Amino acid sequence: MSTTISGKTPVRIAFVIVPESTLPPDKAVDLDEVDGLITASIGKRHITEALRAELEELHRTVTQQERWVQTSPEANPHRLEQPAEGLGIAHVAWERVAAEVLPQGVLAAPVERDRMLVWLLHEDHASAQLCAEVSEYGRRIAGDGLWEQRWPS
Repeated sequence: MSTTISGKTPVRIAFVIVPESTLPPDKAVDLDEVDGLITASIGKRHITEALRAELEELHRTVTQQERWVQTSPEANPHRLEQPAEGLGIAHVAWERVAAEVLPQGVLAAPVERDRMLVWLLHEDHASAQLCAEVSEYGRRIAGDGLWEQRWPS
């Protein structure tokens, strides 16, 4: 297992494609979080395998570089299931874009600034529902400080 800049084992973000029947009704994605791991179970009609693999690799880079770090979920293991508090600490979202917005052969591109991370996703590889639901999770995760951005000052 690799380590981060601080010498700790990096938090892992896993994206798993699952049958829709295993998700809550009318949902495209369900997140599960434990200390050191967050798993996004995504309904198979909402994402392609190619985009899933690319997102997992890009997120691995972000966590290994400690640009985003998990605050401990141990005190509140069901914190992702709670509605966003609207603190607006940071903004994380997934947005579908036309293929020509991305470099040829690229399915996902992160755009990151201080207090913001937007993932541009090839529109043929992710559903609008998936992007909306992940962006709502982002309001809770980044907006309420469950994950913190460590942007250089």
